[in-house]
Amino acid sequence: MLRDRKRVIGTLEERIKLHQAAGDVLQRMSTSGLFSEEDIVSLQTAILGFLREPEPRLLGICSYSRDHRKATNAGERTWRILVKRSMIHDNDGELEATLYHEFLHAILGHDEGHGQAFQNHEALWPLGR
Repeated sequence: MLRDRKRVIGTLEERIKLHQAAGDVLQRMSTSGLFSEEDIVSLQTAILGFLREPEPRLLGICSYSRDHRKATNAGERTWRILVKRSMIHDNDGELEATLYHEFLHAILGHDEGHGQAFQNHEALWPLGR
């Protein structure tokens, strides 16, 4: 239940690390040539934050805007992206992989879910490294 799980803002340092990781992922997505520059640029203004705690099941979530079906780019389609705060403190690449996963949801849209196009794109991570 939501009332049993507190909202998490995170420290300034945690929020900075989240935004830096997101910027790095978007840069890699941009240089891959697989995504439209319009989508990448639009995601630079997406709201990023942390999931409520404790969260035993999810690593991240992409929430869609109310008008996501009318949106012309990923940033308009996306309301916010939340990730598990504990990943900020791990240096195992899971944060970046999760952000990529959620950005894919934003780009491919609600109807794609974890369908074949999503799976094909997700399998490309870490995008040439």
